[in-house]
Amino acid sequence: MTTSRRQRWDAARNRAQVLDAARESFAERGLATDVREIARRAGVGVATLYRHFPTKDDLVEAVLAEDVAEWTAVSERAKAAEDAWEGIGLFVERTLAMMARHRAFLDGLTVTEGALEACRAHLAESLDGLVERAHREGRLRAGITSADIGLQILALGRIVELTSSQGDDVWRKHAALVLGALAT
Repeated sequence: MTTSRRQRWDAARNRAQVLDAARESFAERGLATDVREIARRAGVGVATLYRHFPTKDDLVEAVLAEDVAEWTAVSERAKAAEDAWEGIGLFVERTLAMMARHRAFLDGLTVTEGALEACRAHLAESLDGLVERAHREGRLRAGITSADIGLQILALGRIVELTSSQGDDVWRKHAALVLGALAT
């Protein structure tokens, strides 16, 4: 019985080590990180990694689960904002900050199979009501849709990727330029 508990404890520890190593590796290098590197970093064998996460997609999903939950919470805070334009700004800024903090989040939104469409659907769902309210409040340029803002977020994600070594100031400046162009 003690051996069984020890194995479960070891398994839980190994799983946590793999997740920590994957989170760090994906944050640094994105989803292109090889699972062998993650296993090495975690101090476990590749077989142990695959025992916990049968596919790389399973590992990516587990690592990104926290970010997706945070993104959903940001979306809810933005939608609840009293001023719709401030809600749009909050959503754009927090989404880009997550992309800057975690390269895998950026990759997960744009390069994994089906993720781009899921990302666009989430953006539309998050922004539709805010965009309608911002138009009614006279804060958003006429003709701008939630799809337009979603595309701008994805385009700004590329700026995050290209300037990640230069710090947050670069993408924040470009986000401010885009938001300024959308405002009335």
